[in-house]
Amino acid sequence: MRFLASLFAICASAVSAQSIISQSQGDPALVAALYQPGLIVDRVVTWPVDWDRQAPMDLLVQTSYANASGGNATFLEFRIATPSPLGPILGDTFILPGNGIKEVQSHPQGAFLIQYQYRDGDSRCCPSGSVTTILDRGIP
Repeated sequence: MRFLASLFAICASAVSAQSIISQSQGDPALVAALYQPGLIVDRVVTWPVDWDRQAPMDLLVQTSYANASGGNATFLEFRIATPSPLGPILGDTFILPGNGIKEVQSHPQGAFLIQYQYRDGDSRCCPSGSVTTILDRGIP
């Protein structure tokens, strides 16, 4: 939680954002590291980010969990993961203001996120709005 205090700042425009970062599905070692008792790892999506300014490249991780006892509700969890020879090292979870990450762009402060946002009247399947966030490294 060391970077939670400066984790994000709501941003009105993407003027200082740079290239779009492509997403990928989490690898098996990452999925195994994300396991939590009583939950099912439903989906893992990652984006490479240079979080600690050191090699190797870190990952912004969005995990969708479902309850192992049934039901159709899921919830999202966000973390930074650092690859290591022994498997991924997971950072603390943090909260983002939207409803899942739509796009990630490189940014001098960390990462510029465009997230889905539900508007009044939207169906559960289809958020029609968006919110932008700068995910700040919190490293001076």
